[in-house]
Amino acid sequence: MSRASVSRLKQSASILAVTALILYLLGMVLAAQRFFPSYLVVWLFCLGISLGAMAILLVHQLTGGAWGVSLRPFLQAAMESLPVLALLSIPLLFRLADLYLWARPETVAVSGLLQQKGWYLDPSLFRWRTVIYFALWLAIAYALSRGLTQDRRNIAAPGHRLGALAAAGLIIYAVTITLAATDWVMSLTPVWRSSEFGLLVGEGEMLSAFSFALVCLGWASRGPLALSLSHDLGNLLLMFVLLWAYLAFMQYLVIWSEDLPGEIAWYLPRLETGWRGVGIIVTVFHFALPFVLLLSRRVKRRPLMLTAIAGSLLLAHLVDVFWQVMPAFRPGDYMPRWSDALAMASIGGLWLAAFLWRYAAQWPPNAAIETPGAVHHA
Repeated sequence: MSRASVSRLKQSASILAVTALILYLLGMVLAAQRFFPSYLVVWLFCLGISLGAMAILLVHQLTGGAWGVSLRPFLQAAMESLPVLALLSIPLLFRLADLYLWARPETVAVSGLLQQKGWYLDPSLFRWRTVIYFALWLAIAYALSRGLTQDRRNIAAPGHRLGALAAAGLIIYAVTITLAATDWVMSLTPVWRSSEFGLLVGEGEMLSAFSFALVCLGWASRGPLALSLSHDLGNLLLMFVLLWAYLAFMQYLVIWSEDLPGEIAWYLPRLETGWRGVGIIVTVFHFALPFVLLLSRRVKRRPLMLTAIAGSLLLAHLVDVFWQVMPAFRPGDYMPRWSDALAMASIGGLWLAAFLWRYAAQWPPNAAIETPGAVHHA
């Protein structure tokens, strides 16, 4: 990447951030109650990419491999965008009553179930838990980013120096994402419970982050990838797709077999209404179609095809997050609204601007500037 490209990238990111901020303020002023459910969807989607990027970088520190060399700049920039998402969580924390039944005193007063769960589903405790989650995530991201920057030339080898951080970080990530998924998504339907949902959300985050990094690699590459590296990336993408599908199917199978009111309450509005069509779209584009295509060695060895599959998976994951969240607010209405587009343009735009700034910052003016293609054949 040339210095001129870095300068243009920062300029574009600045313009994008200002435009997104204006749209964000517009949404807050015009229709806050309609805007915040859409806000939650896009915020969760962007948060998933950043956290998934952090998890993949931690995994790479334990395993090593050339695949991490090519994706590291994009994964690191996505991870380093976490502070922006921490700031964007603040408006949500002060609008809990617009999102969650358990945050409305008048609803809790007439619901025995919500009173029983009040020891956990409490607005003050919810906010403190969110602060703790982000404190841990930001601490891991800071330590990992600092270590990777210092050891930039040695990234292809297993990160023994960061091995302890990687092991501890993955454990913390698994625990915190399980609790955070329960707080931010599962509690939208307070009666529902699932022991697999946190793992499913965490795997979806890693899949979306890996897909995002592949799309960025396709965008930034100046030359073709080595066939072996392209094949490895395709195999890893297939692995993420299969693991996500396995967890999603096992959750559905267990709940369908038990047929308990407290467990089917989440699936009924998503499978017995117009939302079923959205679920079919998720099944096809988040699993079936990528699975069939990625079985082909020829497809995996064509970077353009691999980039297209990764892009479709990223969009499918956005639809999946939409399918997880929105039926709680629009039980019979699955069509996107203007507030969804506004949230995507504003919250997504702010996160993308932060990502571009962090990506461009990896090539300081006084340092030797490398192109992404320079590490493709490592």
